[in-house]
Amino acid sequence: MKKRFVSLCLAGLIMVAPASAVFTDISDSRVSQTAAVLDALGIMQGVGGSSFAPGKALTRAQFCKLAVTAMGVTDVSPYASYTIFPDVKHSHWAAPYINAAVRHPELKEKSIIRGYADGSFGPDKIVSYGEVCTMLLRMLGYKEEDVGPFWPADYIAQAQAIGLTDGVTITDARAAVKRGDAAVLLLNALNTDKKGEEGSTLLDKVASSTVKDCILLETGKTHSGLAADAALFYEDGVVDAESPRKTAGTLDSSMIGVYGTIVIGKGSSKVAVGVIPNGNKTETYEVVNAAADRIVTTNGTLRPDRKTKLYISRDHVMNEYENAWANLQSGDTLTLYYNEYGVLQLMAVLPKTTAGAAHSFVYGLATSRRIPAEYTIIKNGAKIDASKLKKYDVVTLDAANRQAIVSDTRLSGKYQTDSTTYSHPSQVEILRQKFSVSSEAAATFKDMKLNDYITLLFDADGNVAAAYPKKDVSAEMQGIVTKIDAEKATVTLTNGLTLRDISIAKDVKTDVMGRLVTVSQSGEGADLIRRTLSGKTAGNWSVAEGKLGSNAVSSKVRVYEEVLSGAPLNAINVSDIDLTSVPASQIKYTVQDNAGTVTNIVLGDVTGESWIYGIGYGKRDKTDEEDGNSPEYVVLRHWDGAKQEESTFRVLTLPRGLGGVPIAVPRGYSTDESIVNTSLDTLKLTLIDTVKPSAFDGSSGVRTKDGYYELAENIGVYVSEQNRFVSLQTAKSNYTSFRVYANKTAENGGKIRVIVAS
Repeated sequence: MKKRFVSLCLAGLIMVAPASAVFTDISDSRVSQTAAVLDALGIMQGVGGSSFAPGKALTRAQFCKLAVTAMGVTDVSPYASYTIFPDVKHSHWAAPYINAAVRHPELKEKSIIRGYADGSFGPDKIVSYGEVCTMLLRMLGYKEEDVGPFWPADYIAQAQAIGLTDGVTITDARAAVKRGDAAVLLLNALNTDKKGEEGSTLLDKVASSTVKDCILLETGKTHSGLAADAALFYEDGVVDAESPRKTAGTLDSSMIGVYGTIVIGKGSSKVAVGVIPNGNKTETYEVVNAAADRIVTTNGTLRPDRKTKLYISRDHVMNEYENAWANLQSGDTLTLYYNEYGVLQLMAVLPKTTAGAAHSFVYGLATSRRIPAEYTIIKNGAKIDASKLKKYDVVTLDAANRQAIVSDTRLSGKYQTDSTTYSHPSQVEILRQKFSVSSEAAATFKDMKLNDYITLLFDADGNVAAAYPKKDVSAEMQGIVTKIDAEKATVTLTNGLTLRDISIAKDVKTDVMGRLVTVSQSGEGADLIRRTLSGKTAGNWSVAEGKLGSNAVSSKVRVYEEVLSGAPLNAINVSDIDLTSVPASQIKYTVQDNAGTVTNIVLGDVTGESWIYGIGYGKRDKTDEEDGNSPEYVVLRHWDGAKQEESTFRVLTLPRGLGGVPIAVPRGYSTDESIVNTSLDTLKLTLIDTVKPSAFDGSSGVRTKDGYYELAENIGVYVSEQNRFVSLQTAKSNYTSFRVYANKTAENGGKIRVIVAS
């Protein structure tokens, strides 16, 4: 039985002496990582220098050597002094391996490789796909009676059935097997159970031990607190930062995030030399925003259990979600890891590396590289032609997919750094945001001085690609304020960057919370100037076609709703929009990149998801009445999907209609006691009907006198006599009368948002 394994995402830690093997001639990431694992295990090395030659065809002699080594036979000297096949003299470089395959006590019964009918071996003949599949099956203990009489068809079919061919695209039995494909096939075989020996693999021959179900989180390259020969893993449900695991050299940054089995090398050191993925389910999302009960991503809303473990690399700490959700930032790449039973084990924001910077360049300069004519150009998630490229765009060439990925993300501000050499920094700080700088990017700082106003250019992975004086290249920085107090603010820029806890100028007012602002820096603090939502791309938004009028919409478009004029902007998912086409009347504001692609859209109340629904009360703090400055508050009790929550908003003036009635408050208003929401409007919900428990269609909908209404997801029920929310199931089991309230009519997309039981 084949073990759980996915070679498409194959990655490994690298055994090195003293540095990691990095093959610069491999463009396919899965082949690159596979080659690294085999090199670490001493099975398949490069061809010299930093070359692996993935496209070079293998001979029968070369593959025989690989097969013998993968079987754990490293000393072939006893088989070097005689000749078995007439065309493989004892002086032939491969004779010891070919002879060992025939005569070694552990190998001869398997008949891994055989000669031809005329007695020859054909060492220099190109090995075929059918031959490789046959040899791998024999290595695993399969015999003709296990496979079938028809060669090579039966052998290829059996290899496919047990997963040996996962990750390769060869279909012709006679096709040559190139080194890149051979690497994938070999590592598949290493992690496949031997015939009739479940749990026993060839990996046992080349390693001293293994550690299952681990995730590589950090290396010395990404975490300055780690030694060069140490790495941080998620193991047995914990991250032991006090005792990181020893490794063979510095692990390559491209291996971070691998979920699988750590391979412990042989010898006296017993350090981690490789990791093979276990094939368990993983999911990757881009974070839009986070709250205590949800994570809004560009692909949907996640609702993790509050006890789910969350590792955020910039904090180097693992915590439970309820204690760490506030540290998630817009634009974070969040990876979810599930065990073999499909249970979520860990969520992680892994460190960004500068590995891609060497393949990136700034467009439009005399030194710029050429984009190959056959490459597709993708800018901000939309396909464009070369005429829409602009000077100072950052281009990353993706050879594996024949794409040029283009970014126009920029950030301007005062240059700060902890590096001792300002003209060649390893890290840079702007607006209190710290960024690592690769050697290639550092070269562009040669004329920079501390406290200069500069502009950073970023590649599509968020790495600093270059820096220029602000007078030469500037950044238009507009974004939404997601957190603010008297001294600091967090702003999600429309270019995808998040400025976290930036110092703000003293005259910035807290009423910009949730609003669109322009960010600039002219002194020590940042100025946040509120912008009006004026200016938009003309036309309707065809969500399915990805077009707004005649303009392309980015596949990573950031979407917000302003449910009332002047209300905070709330980030939503494209998947939250039920409409196939959003009319122009519901589009309030758009942002385009310099190629005309729409990257940000502000809508009106399209989804109904940008409100907090509950029971609203007005409250005045009488303790301060003596000084004539009595605070007023809107208190909203609501259901978070699992329990009752209570949100309190300090306001200048209480809205009308409060007093224990179903209302909604726009998401994004501040609940900070020190901040007064200068204007806070509420939405009074409409009573649709009073119904019995039998009117409910499970938790999906309810039949009313006005027709069928959907229920909001994870809706709770307010029990008026107890002044608290309970689950819908609990309410239906204990109460007989239900007043159902909606935000709109069903015809206009309304849902039942609040239920009151009695």
